[in-house]
Amino acid sequence: MHTVVRFPRSRKRGMSLVELGVATFIVTVVALAGVAYYANARSQEIREWHEQNALFMAEREVESWRGPGYNALAGWTTGDAGAGNFLPYGYSFISPDPEWNQGGRFKPVTLDGFNYRIRARLLYNDPVGAAVNDFRVHEVWDNGTGDVDYWYRQIVIVVQWGDFSSAAGTLEMQQETRVAR
Repeated sequence: MHTVVRFPRSRKRGMSLVELGVATFIVTVVALAGVAYYANARSQEIREWHEQNALFMAEREVESWRGPGYNALAGWTTGDAGAGNFLPYGYSFISPDPEWNQGGRFKPVTLDGFNYRIRARLLYNDPVGAAVNDFRVHEVWDNGTGDVDYWYRQIVIVVQWGDFSSAAGTLEMQQETRVAR
C-alpha cells in the first residue's frame, strides 16, 4: 500500500485584481501630487527669478532717470505724459536714449537670454509752460505754520516680460521715483 502524503493547501492567495487596481490608484495619486507640487514650485521659482531681474533693471533705470535732474525731464507733450501714455524715449527730452524704441515707446533689454521691455510714464497734475510743456506734480504741505508748495517729477518705470504679442508683456513690475525741483 502506498501512502499518499497530502499537504494542506496554503491559505495564501495571490493579489486580486481589485487590490491591484486600488494600489495602482494610490500610487498614481501620490505621484501626480508630487509632480504637481514640483511643477508649481518650479514655476514659482522662474517667476521670482524674472521679478528679481525686473527689479534690478527698474532700479538701474530709476538711477538713469534721476541722474540728469529735474530740469532735464521737461519738454514732452500731452500725448507723451500722463497715466495712459508711455514716454517715447528715456532719460531726457533733449538727449534721447539711443537704445529706446521711439515708435513702440520702450527700451528692449535682453538679460540671460530673456527679453524684457522697459517703459516710463511721467505722471503729473500741474502742466505749465507754453512752448515746452513742463509736466510736474504740485502738492501743498501744511507744516503747522502755513502751507508749503512743492513740485516734483513723478516717473513710473515699468518692466515687462513674457508674451509680447500685444502692446504689453504678460507680466510686469512697476517702480516709482520722484525727482525734486
